[in-house]
Amino acid sequence: MANIKPNRYLLQSNDGKTKVDYETSSLIGQPILNLTQAPAPVRHFTGSQIRTLNSEIGTLVTVTTHITVDTGSTSFSVLIPAITLTAVSDQKALSTEAIVTSHTGPNSVPSTGVHETYQFIPLKGEASFVLSVVEPVMGALAKAAKS
Repeated sequence: MANIKPNRYLLQSNDGKTKVDYETSSLIGQPILNLTQAPAPVRHFTGSQIRTLNSEIGTLVTVTTHITVDTGSTSFSVLIPAITLTAVSDQKALSTEAIVTSHTGPNSVPSTGVHETYQFIPLKGEASFVLSVVEPVMGALAKAAKS
């Protein structure tokens, strides 16, 4: 039995207003995250715009959704649990949480007190493995470089 780590996560809130389509690697070899927070249009994040932090409770995937020079920012994070697939065609259902964090900035009033506030959004969806043209090509290039 194969132990395959998913590379695509399709998640949404119960009301359908929040949707996340996250791929750990895309055709361009970088992660991509498409985020819908209705009624706003879909927002696309790639590469270094996506930050990941591995922990004992899963991988926290974060993007900055709003930033100002002086009054703070907002970030969107989703907690991705460890999942193992039995085959490339396998899919696993999952439940997790998204966290919208409002961060105060240097010119926020008041300047003391709590600097982050959180909104938790329950998400459900599935994890799967998506074959990409890049993976075989990158593997072939790595083998050629060793030769």
